[in-house]
Amino acid sequence: MSALRLPGQVSLEAQNAEFSMTPHGDRSQGVNGAFLAAITPETDKTCHYFWNFVRTFRKDDEQLTRDLQRAHVNEGRGVYDQDHDVLEAQQKAIDRNPRMPFYNLNIDAGALWARRLIDRMLASEHAQSANVPSEAAE
Repeated sequence: MSALRLPGQVSLEAQNAEFSMTPHGDRSQGVNGAFLAAITPETDKTCHYFWNFVRTFRKDDEQLTRDLQRAHVNEGRGVYDQDHDVLEAQQKAIDRNPRMPFYNLNIDAGALWARRLIDRMLASEHAQSANVPSEAAE
C-alpha cells in the first residue's frame, strides 16, 4: 500500500508473505515494513528530504538494525543518499536547460501523476488569489 499526501509526503508499506494458495499468503511469517519520505521546499531550487523506515519483524535483532541502517545511511552512501545525488543532478540539469521539456517515460507514471496533481493545486491557488480583492482596492 502506498500513499501520496501533497505537497510532498510519500508513504509506502512493504510486505511479503510465504507462498501459499491463499489469496494473500501468511503475512505473520513475512517481512513487513513501512517507508516515509517527506520533501519540503527550502528555496525555489532546494528542498529538505526527510525519510524513515520501520519494520515489524525481528525487532530485537540488533545486527539487522545495524545492517539496515548501513544500507540506508552508510556514512553518506546509503540508498537515500542516492536519491539525494539524483535530485541534485536533476536540479543542475534543469538550471542549465530551464526550457528543456521533461521526457515522460512509462516508469515515471507515478511521478507524472503527482506532478499533475501539484500543478492543478498551484493553478487553483493562483486562481483563488487572483479573485481575492487586495486591501488597496477596498
